[in-house]
Amino acid sequence: MKKKVLSHLVAALFLTGVPLTAHDASMSTKPLKIGVVNFKKVVEESKLGKQEQANFEVLKKQMESVLEEKEKALNEISVKFNDQDYLDGLSTDGENELKHKFRTLNAELGQIQSQYYQTLNQANMKILQKLNEIVAQAASGVAKDAQIDLILNEESGFYYAPDLDFSKRVIATLDSLYDAEQKGGKK
Repeated sequence: MKKKVLSHLVAALFLTGVPLTAHDASMSTKPLKIGVVNFKKVVEESKLGKQEQANFEVLKKQMESVLEEKEKALNEISVKFNDQDYLDGLSTDGENELKHKFRTLNAELGQIQSQYYQTLNQANMKILQKLNEIVAQAASGVAKDAQIDLILNEESGFYYAPDLDFSKRVIATLDSLYDAEQKGGKK
């Protein structure tokens, strides 16, 4: 959504002929200094991004183990239904109990799968929101240090010159913040 708004704004400014320059206090114009950050690269290569990805994988594996447990129990009952000798040895009540247990486990599995996907989606959104905020803060600091007027997410443009890419500097800033936080947390 933000990408569309930004691209429409840039297109509107371009089409109306408004120059992409900034005005200082004396109303003279200066060229707009623009930088670009590859958000995906920052998340994949920064220490914080790697930590968040690892935390997400741990959550995912925990939830998968619960799903596998229920699926295993369901498969064990399913095997019993396919074993005619086993079914012949059961009383009517025993067979009804087995069918009830199968339906219950099947319903539980469906409920767990639904919760699993919902929880993973919520966790992913929360992580992306957190990373987006932190990357924005780091990019702001890099912009101030490099005297850049605007830093865009790489995904907002089709092309940019490689010297406009500030991803490595943002990663370095995030890594230093991460290291400082880790040192502060260990005291």
